[in-house]
Amino acid sequence: MSVINRSLLFVSIAASIFCIRSRADTALETETADLGKKGESNFSQSVQWEKSPDGKTLFTLDQYEYAVTDRGEILIEPFFYEWDFPSDGPMVSGIGDLEITPSYMVILEGKWMPAVVTAFKVKVPTARDKDIGTTKFDWYPYFIFGKHVGKLDFNANLGVTFFGQPDEGPHLDNQLIYDLAVQTYVTEHLQLIAEVFGNSAPSAGENGTFAGSVAAEYAFGPHFNAFVAVGYDTDKLFNIRPGFNIPF
Repeated sequence: MSVINRSLLFVSIAASIFCIRSRADTALETETADLGKKGESNFSQSVQWEKSPDGKTLFTLDQYEYAVTDRGEILIEPFFYEWDFPSDGPMVSGIGDLEITPSYMVILEGKWMPAVVTAFKVKVPTARDKDIGTTKFDWYPYFIFGKHVGKLDFNANLGVTFFGQPDEGPHLDNQLIYDLAVQTYVTEHLQLIAEVFGNSAPSAGENGTFAGSVAAEYAFGPHFNAFVAVGYDTDKLFNIRPGFNIPF
């Protein structure tokens, strides 16, 4: 299973703190339209544990985000290592894939107009085990829409993944992907977020996935916050993901 497919099973929320608000980190599946100012960065690290009828999985998620300009960013996401414990076979482990996403805000948020960001994610097939990755490039152009309404911050993603076809296994169809998240601060330091996301069927004979999540993130200071996310999807997959962010 490719990292992009697997990431649709993530259930999570996110928050950011102080001057870096609601930006991308590994707590959030939905990318946000709140881009950083030129020169700002964010490092995020988390570990995700999953349980489904097919077995259990544990893997790391890392993310580095850098604002090239006030309206453009680059996002680098290495999935350093994964451990799979299938219910019908031996344990499999190895490095995961690498994702690189440049993005640019084409429309600034207005009184009635949402912010609109264009993004183009490329999955670089660094995984060598075919039980972890497809060993092929994937391409994912998408739009990010963001709007603040009172204390609520809404973000939505919509795009299509174009899969590189694996040498073995079923043909993979292009996949519609959609995400929606809402975030709000309940105290000065604590933010709660709810998220839903899903995708169309990746191949003939399979169903699309739909998931929901809730989570919380707490700011311990201007340069450190921690989060925990939990969720469930229509493939009967439960996951939990603790992690932290270091904005600078």
